[in-house]
Amino acid sequence: MNIKNIIGLLCLSLFAFSCAVDKSPQWVQTETIELDSIKPIGITEMNEFLWLTDGDNNQLVQMDSTGKVVRIHENFDRPMHLSNDGENLLIPEYGKDRITIMERDARDSVSMVDSLDAPAGVDFYAGKYAIADFYNHRVLYGADDQWVNFGGEGKEPGQMYYPTDVQIVNDSIYVADAYNNRIQVYDAQGKYLFQFGKEEKMNAATGLHVSGEQVFVTDFENNRVVVYDKKGTLQQIISENLGKPTDLIVSDGILYVTNYKSKNIVTYKLGE
Repeated sequence: MNIKNIIGLLCLSLFAFSCAVDKSPQWVQTETIELDSIKPIGITEMNEFLWLTDGDNNQLVQMDSTGKVVRIHENFDRPMHLSNDGENLLIPEYGKDRITIMERDARDSVSMVDSLDAPAGVDFYAGKYAIADFYNHRVLYGADDQWVNFGGEGKEPGQMYYPTDVQIVNDSIYVADAYNNRIQVYDAQGKYLFQFGKEEKMNAATGLHVSGEQVFVTDFENNRVVVYDKKGTLQQIISENLGKPTDLIVSDGILYVTNYKSKNIVTYKLGE
């Protein structure tokens, strides 16, 4: 074989190798927002403001995108992983066994035919709520008097062990099955579909956020965020400057991660 053929084969091999390497952009840290005495648990974004729950101080914190505190709303009972419906904030009050709806300063609660035992997370989509019912080891899904519940205490696929967060994604429901150290996915009837996270040896999968084609999970005890695609394929592990992360959200291309122990928010953007 002459030298030209050898060089040609080498170039072809290098091209094939480069195609096999995952060149997808990675999330890179950009900023740390210190929160002083606030110990954040949950985070959501509504009307161009960030909203944090501070469970230790029983309050809801309203911030602008730079991290400046605009207002503090008090007299909640251990608020957890909150969400919103576009107009109202949805706040799980772990200590009051209810989901509080807050519009400006007015507060109401989600009407249910069943009782909750320490709700830890909530989401709303297309007229229905999904609630992570912590001590009942289940998720409730529905509205008004039409609800289904699924899960039940256990380690098997479809069972749960202290779920802490939940998100509705079209016809699927993603659940942070915290102390089974995994994410589980169900359909709208509560049928188990699949799970992921065990291979990464997560230790307390406390918060989740599905954005575009990615799923972000706070791995609380391992001080990291694990990033997957929507089918559960690992894409990235983020561990820089995280201290007991509890929740996260992507807004306007920025990933915000709340750190309970560090009392701050760390932000990330996609690199090249």
